[in-house]
Amino acid sequence: METLRKRAEFLAVSKGGRIGRRAFLIQGLARKGAAQSRVGYTVTKKTGNSVVRSRIKRRLRAVVAALDPKEVPTEADFVIVARQDALTAPFPKMIADLKSGLVQVLDPRTPRGPRRPQKRTSRSQSSKKQR
Repeated sequence: METLRKRAEFLAVSKGGRIGRRAFLIQGLARKGAAQSRVGYTVTKKTGNSVVRSRIKRRLRAVVAALDPKEVPTEADFVIVARQDALTAPFPKMIADLKSGLVQVLDPRTPRGPRRPQKRTSRSQSSKKQR
C-alpha cells in the first residue's frame, strides 16, 4: 500500500469518516478513479518521546503490512492516528481492529466523532498580526 506524504492529503482525509479503536483512530475518505489505497500514519508528541513514537509507527506499519490486499478497500485513503495503547496492544488484536475499522470508516452511516474547537488567539496576538 502506498503512503500519504503531503499535509494536504492528510487534511483531505480528515474531512472523511472516523472510527475509534483502543490503540488507534482510523480516518478514511473514498477517492474516485484511484485503484490503489493509500495510508498515512500520525503519532503526536503527547504519545511519548521520539523513540516511543518511532516504535509505534513501526508497529502500525507492520499491522498494515500483515493485512491481505483483498481485505483493504480500494479507491480510498486512510490515516491511522496512534494512541498510547498502540505500544502495548497485542498484535493480533490490532490487526483485527484495523480490518474491521477500514470497512466501517468508509460507511457513510458511520457517525463522526465530535470535533475539538479551535484555539482562539488573544486580542494582543491578533492586533500584532494586523500591524
